[in-house]
Amino acid sequence: MRSMPDWVRFLPSPTPPQFADPGKLVIERLTTLRPARRIDVPTWAEESRRLSTSSYQGLWRNDFAPYMTEPSRMVTSRKYGAVVFVGPARTAKSESLVLNTVGHRVECQPSDMLIVCQTKDSAQQFSEQKLAPMLRANKHLAQAQLSGRGADNIHKKRFEGNMNLLIGWPVIGYFSQNEYPIVIVTDRDRMTDDVDGEGDPFTLARKRTQHAGSLGMVVEESSPGRLIERDDWKPSTPHEAPPCSGILGDYNLGTRGAFYWTCPSCNEPFRPEFDLLQWETKASPGESAKTVEMICPNGCCIPPQAKFECNKAGIWLHETNGGKDVCEIDDPNIRDSEIVSYRCEGPIAAMQSWEQLVLRYLEAKDKFDSSGDDTALKATINLDQGKAYLPVVRSIGESVSEDTLRALAERFPLRIVPAEARFLTIQIDVQINRFVVHVDAWGEGLERWLIDRFDISQPPETAPGGERDEKGNARRAIDPARYFEDWADLPAMLHKSYPIEGSEFSLMPVAMIIDSAGRPGVTPNAYRFLRKMKREGLGQRVFLAKGSPRLDDRARHVEPEKVLQQKGRKISDIKLVFVGTNKLKDEVILAVTRKEAGPGKYHLSEHLPAQVFAEMTAETRTEKGWERRKSGAANEAFDLSVYGKALVIILKGEKIDWGNPQSVPHWARPANENSFAVRQQPGGVASQNAELIHPAPVRRRRVLSQGIR
Repeated sequence: MRSMPDWVRFLPSPTPPQFADPGKLVIERLTTLRPARRIDVPTWAEESRRLSTSSYQGLWRNDFAPYMTEPSRMVTSRKYGAVVFVGPARTAKSESLVLNTVGHRVECQPSDMLIVCQTKDSAQQFSEQKLAPMLRANKHLAQAQLSGRGADNIHKKRFEGNMNLLIGWPVIGYFSQNEYPIVIVTDRDRMTDDVDGEGDPFTLARKRTQHAGSLGMVVEESSPGRLIERDDWKPSTPHEAPPCSGILGDYNLGTRGAFYWTCPSCNEPFRPEFDLLQWETKASPGESAKTVEMICPNGCCIPPQAKFECNKAGIWLHETNGGKDVCEIDDPNIRDSEIVSYRCEGPIAAMQSWEQLVLRYLEAKDKFDSSGDDTALKATINLDQGKAYLPVVRSIGESVSEDTLRALAERFPLRIVPAEARFLTIQIDVQINRFVVHVDAWGEGLERWLIDRFDISQPPETAPGGERDEKGNARRAIDPARYFEDWADLPAMLHKSYPIEGSEFSLMPVAMIIDSAGRPGVTPNAYRFLRKMKREGLGQRVFLAKGSPRLDDRARHVEPEKVLQQKGRKISDIKLVFVGTNKLKDEVILAVTRKEAGPGKYHLSEHLPAQVFAEMTAETRTEKGWERRKSGAANEAFDLSVYGKALVIILKGEKIDWGNPQSVPHWARPANENSFAVRQQPGGVASQNAELIHPAPVRRRRVLSQGIR
């Protein structure tokens, strides 16, 4: 046997392996051995959850938002497999249904859990700005969080009791393979309706909890965010929600609960909805909002300060089988469904006053009335009021017909500027064999009159084939795509003046906008034309339009590659007016169907050519946007009306403070001060190349050549 080398004797003795301490293991895993606490979510929150905000320090109080007690109690229900809650912002729905449920699971019933937020960024914000502060404010929850590797990531957190909390977003990776006893879908209507082609988030979430049987639960909450799909919808049951995709569609699948108050005066139950709020019309939205009160269906007045007590005494009532009556949650006649669903409106929201509700509505309504932009109106109806939105233009329905517009047409002369108008614009559509031209007159509040419509169908005499015969006809029709020379007559329209009714002055157009799309050849010729106008000093008065139904903005003046994402084809010397056609077509239809004169009204003359009325009604509004009523129908007048509004937006016409004369730009002032006003020719005839009465001011040693201040 070989002897051990001497050097081995000098090596340190090997350390015996560290075995796990059985006592510590038992202590660490006691939470998994401990039976679940049989306590519901709102009871746990009132006993255990602390809030730490700038305005409140202390335990959670269910009476702060009492309408959330029953929905959050249903999260631990063994009868239902899903809770759906639809309500406005500021109702504490995410605090009650999401954060309280997380805390309850950590302390009372540890199990795997998935929270699905709208996007990856919103998932990170939820983790950092909602969940993390709750854990910091509740030490017993923070102590339950494990400290090992991977236990405290942004999108994954591990707690005692073998609980894994995932915070994800709507991608199929979170909705496949893994099983969860509980899945929470938050802010549902800001998500896609089809997750990677596999289905909607609510259906996929329910599939992930199916293995847990009666212990499985899906919680879905959101404010409405989808459009009403049927214009003629009327509810067929007491609580049926409008036909919408997203969470309102899921609500209709469930028990259809609605929150009821009891009137303090007549003791009759009713639903406290926004439509029951009334206010006096004062000089400003702020003054009007201060007068708000609620009128119950029997006519009793309920002041704002009664909201808290009415909420405390309120109850949820659900539909019964057959949909003819309503009942409480424990009634055996409740609508037969695996989903318990709830819906309420803005007046009950604990963190939003009636005054705020009305103020935001009136401000959004004023913005819509003045500009036709319903973005703010839709937002306040969805988020503040908690209601689905039906675009105003769709409420007009099929009544927008040629006959309707003819009946609304007025008796005013063409080619005469109304006395109320302040400036003119020109819109030009490029067709195969002609330019179609509209001239609009604009007044205070952007009231508009269509004062001229004509076609340019013959090429200039100087263009190839433009020579005239003895009858004055050219040898060919105009061809804007093939001949750049055919664009030569357009600049002259910037110098043409139109007489103002009852005045010694005429007005020249401020600017023109030309459609840059069409047959192959139109776009390069349009770009070439714009470059030529810039060289001639008219670049501030000539714009090119590019329609885009998918554009979020109504109008944007930028380089083409910034919108079309054609970085390899950069065109740095050209800017286009990208037009959000769907939004602006909504505005145009509302403007031409407004019966009263005033801000935003679009006046059409009964002397206009017949095709104008046909072209204005050639399209119909669908859920996807504006579409032709029939293939090939001409819509030039509709498009030109849209381009005119886009041009005024780019000129910042919507920002003019008409009540402050000194702030009104020179091109929009009365004729005797207007930088585009000219003296009328003898007989009041419109003139060409007339001399300006008040030329645009000199700025920075550069004269704006008949330009815009």
